This record gives sequence, structure tokens and C-alpha cells, in this order.
Amino acid sequence: MSITTLTFAGFVLLVLAVYYILPHRFQNAWLLTASYVFYLTFTWQFSAILVVMTLVNYWLARWLEQAERRKKALLWIGIGFNLAVLAFLKYAGYFVAQFTARLNSSGEPGALAILLPVGLSFTVVQAISYLVDVSRKQTQASTRPVDFALYFAYFPKLTSGPIERARTFLPLLAQPRRVDNRAIAENFTRIVVGLVRKMILANAFTALAPTSVLQDPSSSSPLALMAWLVAYAFAIYNDFAGYTSIARGVSGLIGIELSPNFEAPYFSRNFTEFWNRWHISLSNWLRDYIYLPISRALLRRNPSRGNIANLIVPPIVTMLVSALWHEAALHMLIWGLLHGIYQVVERIPSLRGPLIPVQKLPRWRQVAGALVVFVLAALAWLPFRASLPEAGRFLAALATNWPLLPSTSWMGLAGVTAMLVPALALDALQAHSGELVFLRWPRLVQAGLLAGVILAVFLVSQTYLNVPTFVYQGF
Repeated sequence: MSITTLTFAGFVLLVLAVYYILPHRFQNAWLLTASYVFYLTFTWQFSAILVVMTLVNYWLARWLEQAERRKKALLWIGIGFNLAVLAFLKYAGYFVAQFTARLNSSGEPGALAILLPVGLSFTVVQAISYLVDVSRKQTQASTRPVDFALYFAYFPKLTSGPIERARTFLPLLAQPRRVDNRAIAENFTRIVVGLVRKMILANAFTALAPTSVLQDPSSSSPLALMAWLVAYAFAIYNDFAGYTSIARGVSGLIGIELSPNFEAPYFSRNFTEFWNRWHISLSNWLRDYIYLPISRALLRRNPSRGNIANLIVPPIVTMLVSALWHEAALHMLIWGLLHGIYQVVERIPSLRGPLIPVQKLPRWRQVAGALVVFVLAALAWLPFRASLPEAGRFLAALATNWPLLPSTSWMGLAGVTAMLVPALALDALQAHSGELVFLRWPRLVQAGLLAGVILAVFLVSQTYLNVPTFVYQGF
């Protein structure tokens, strides 16, 4: 059940209708029931796996909190269990498919295909952070089974996040929740913005970045290939940002605020800022549970400013972990390695002394930095999207397919440029005035804008009869 369908809209309305009339003590049980119904629309096996993970992590955390000895061993058992589930259900399928494809004359994977639950990666990182926080005494182990199960299964964030910490999410479930007219307006606005990003911007950019370009890049000019990279960069961003906005809006109507995940990342002036604006909940998780522990361990060994290992190892390892979280594939590791290298290079000046904060740099350097970040990030999206052979052919064609401006290139360039105008305008508006800036506009303007959005979404839904699923749905 995609969250951009009328079926999902009807499901949410039914959930809200019952939720609003229930007293607080029954609301979480109702949300848990609704969340499992939502998960069952994928397959029943997904729900069974989620139940097992919930029970194991619930009791492990209880034992971890009460343990006086071997607490570290118990923590690693919990981390190992969650990683084993992820490795088997997500990564074993890749190797099984490769192996069975070799055994079948047809080249198709055989019957040993591994089930991959939707949103498994998001569930696993939430489970690990919960166990670590309990072991550090940063949060108490939950003693409310329904609330804890809802933390794992909560349907607005189930398939693609945001990644919520138990120490902030569980208290929200324990307290009464009130949804007033202001909250309804704010969260309805988030849903509308999310639909614009997904149904209009992301789908249009996706159409401008067809898979056929990767299959035969030699037939495209360098200009067309550059336009393809720009289109894909904005397609994946608006797709995921659109999902997050819709999920936050739906959850806000329930009275539970989810974390923001994007803050105009393509306006970032360096890669540290980029990862503070892109997939924020995952970036913060990687920072707290991968980057900082490695950095602190290295600093304990050598606290010198010139410690090269502390400059190189934490960002490289963190980005490789991020790559593996996305997919166990060589092309994805290349994507992670590139972003790790980007961060290492921009930290080299810190060996000589403190870095100048980016906001204090001259305006021209900030603009130049944003352009460099976007170009390098767009190039890194190539191995994220394509296999290594496809990426190699793409780069070769980009370097050799001259002349630059055949007449066929102008159509694709014009299409990308036309879509960049509203995409960048939306980002600039929200970055400058806040994500809910539209609520400060005159009511007549709001009504006209809403009518225009509804019409545009309807027309796009008729144009793209098979709307692509969200890029991150299934991680």
C-alpha cells in the first residue's frame, strides 16, 4: 500500500476516525493494530518477522538494564542478533540469487530467494540504538509492551523512516496527545508539500532520467548525460523528501511529531553541511553510533591535532557502513567511499588549525562551495544508481562523446531546466522562511495554490499510470 494512493488515504481516515474517539489508554493499542494491518498489505511474513524482532529486543533490553555482570556481552548479543537478521534477510538474498542464477539455464534466481521485509534496515538501526542507549543508561528499558511494539511498527515511519530514537519516541507514546486546528493545518500542509515533491517533481525528474540512458550512454551527448545526472539527483531527493513530508504530516495528525529528514541539502556549502541536511535521522545515527565512537577511540590513542588516522578513518568507515546499510554491492561501496573521501579532503585544512565556519566565508566562496558540493554529489549518485560497468560506460561517454551540443540534447536540457525552476524555488522558499511558510500567506492564495496542486497531482497521476514506488521503500 503506497502512501500516495487513495487506498492509503482511506486507510488513514479510518485510523484517525477511530483514534480520535478512543480514550488515550486505548489509542496506542489501536495504532499498533492499524500498523500491523498496514504491514500485512505487503505480506504476512513481514509481520511475523517484525513480531520476533520486537519480542527479542524488548526482553534483551530488560535483561540488559538489570544485568550487573557481562553487560557488554549481552549488548553485543543484541547487536549481533539484529545484524544477523539484516544480513540474512537483506544480504543473503543477493548472494543466493547470484548462486542460483548460475545453476539455472534460464539465468533466473531459483526457489532459494530470501524474503526481504519492507523497511527492515530502518527497524534494525532503531533496535541497535535502543539497546546501546539502554546499556549507556541514556534511556530506560520499556516496560510497556504495546508502546514498544508500536515504536517498531508505527505505520507512518515503518517503510522508510525517519529513524526515531526510543528515548524521544517512547515518551511521546506515554503522554496524552492533542490535535488542534493549528496542528491539522500544519500537517495537512506537510502532506500537500510531500505530494508535490513525489507526484510532480520526483516523477517528472524520474521521467527525465530514464534507465535506457544507463543501458546505452554512448548514444547520448555529454550535455544529455549531464542533464541525466542532474535529473536523477533531484529525483531521488524529492522522492525521499516527499515521503518524509507525507509521513510527518500523517503522524502529526495523530499527534506524534516525527523528526525532519531534509533541509535543502543541495544548498549545502560543504559535505559536512550536506550530511547534516540529507537523510538527517540516518546521518545523526551514523554520527552517534559509528563516527564518534571511532573518533574517540582514536583520540584516546593519539590526541594530537595532526592525527592522520582520526582524520581519515572515522569518515571513511562511517560512509562505508552507510553504503552497506543501503545495499551489499560493490557499486554502493564506491558511493560510500566517494563521500568518505569528500569529507576527508575538506578536513585536511583542520590539520593546520581551526576551520573558518562556512557561514563566515565570503559569499562567493559559499556559492562556489555549494556548486562544488552539488557537482560531486551528483557524480557520486552515478554508482549509487548504476552498476560499475554501467557507471564506467556512462563516464566514458561523458568524456568522449563530442560534440557537446547536438540538437537532440536541447530537449532533455530544456525539460530538466523547466523542472529545476519550481524545485529550487520550493527549496529556497522553505530554507529561507520555514517549511510551513505557506500558512502565512493570504487565505485566497492558499486556496488557489491548493486547487492548483490538486489539479496538477491529478493530471500527473493520469500521465504516470504506473507511479514509481518510493526509492527508499524496501530498505
